[in-house]
Amino acid sequence: MITKDHIVFLSKSDKILKKIIENNKIPMISKSKDFVLDLYKYIIFQQISTKAGNSVFKRFLEYYEKNKDNISIWNENEWKNIGLSHQKKGYIENIYHTRQTIYDLEKSNDINNIRNQLIKIKGIGNWTIDMFLIFSKGYLDIFPEGDLALINVIKNKYQVDSMKEILEISKKWSPYKTVATLYLWESLDDDFPN
Repeated sequence: MITKDHIVFLSKSDKILKKIIENNKIPMISKSKDFVLDLYKYIIFQQISTKAGNSVFKRFLEYYEKNKDNISIWNENEWKNIGLSHQKKGYIENIYHTRQTIYDLEKSNDINNIRNQLIKIKGIGNWTIDMFLIFSKGYLDIFPEGDLALINVIKNKYQVDSMKEILEISKKWSPYKTVATLYLWESLDDDFPN
């Protein structure tokens, strides 16, 4: 949950972010109820627009509700009707087959351990892990540098070009990089389901 202390700290640390905070509602972040479903969602949202992701995820949820105990029984028509590529279908199956490892991460608060466990699963890269750390685990100091929308909004608002400059800006937000990130996403008026 985002607190007044987080907002005050970020507003004092960064004048540009202060304006963004003032012009946007407080982002919502809720605690996860299902790490495996979260990872399916992040896979679906990889490299597509939020609008397309929401549409595919809605169709996936209908399938998931009926087949959550055996996600890999789908036939070709089902996963194509959901809107999944063959590759994403495979990634979702990889998550299904390693779900016990994923559920075990609920007990871990070691970010390096979480990263090391998740990166072993084919289809899960750094962006997906960052989404997991933010939205599933609720860590407050994550900066998803692989998120193109985030990088573009920073380039635009801060008038910078290089990744080096962007990372320097993000350092000012620590230990609340996640909160700054959520505000920057909020400023896009996007509809990523959290």
